[in-house]
Amino acid sequence: MAIQQKLKEENTKAEASSSDKKEVHSQYPFYIHEQYVKDLSFENPNALLKYREKNVSPDVSVNVLANVSKINEDTYEVILKLNINSEAKDSTTSKKNTIFLLDLSYGALVSVDKTQPTDVIEPALFVHVPFLMFPFVRELIATITKNGGYPSLLLEPIDFASLYIQKKREAEKNKVEQTPSNSSDTKPTIN
Repeated sequence: MAIQQKLKEENTKAEASSSDKKEVHSQYPFYIHEQYVKDLSFENPNALLKYREKNVSPDVSVNVLANVSKINEDTYEVILKLNINSEAKDSTTSKKNTIFLLDLSYGALVSVDKTQPTDVIEPALFVHVPFLMFPFVRELIATITKNGGYPSLLLEPIDFASLYIQKKREAEKNKVEQTPSNSSDTKPTIN
């Protein structure tokens, strides 16, 4: 009898916690179904440069772009594109040699709540989703560079809000330059 009472109590607690989770889930304007590597390229043309040159200190440049494509009425694909280029100066020729090139397109399939206004959905897709994808991208890049024979490249956190605002301003500036009327509702395009 005591066991049955305890089971009933546990079932009641589980039902209460699952209803709490449903309420929390419905507060967010999006849901990430899955994340995946869409395209990956790693070129390592001068892997042995570190053995020829003693004090090689490569320069690393990182370019990041977030793209959003509409799949259907309430589903989008968010793609983080990263281009990483590492170069080092050759002491004998004084020219820069490419150490490695890494191009990564990392995707996420995202559903959005259609009842949300565009000014909520758009920042969610361009800022919040990439922010949640970034730790997986960072770990993937660290593993690839390590397997390429280099120390793990740990990317610094990226301010996706600033990138979104910058892209929005550029789109607004381009629209103002193209048309004489000032339109203040310019937003980054969702393809």
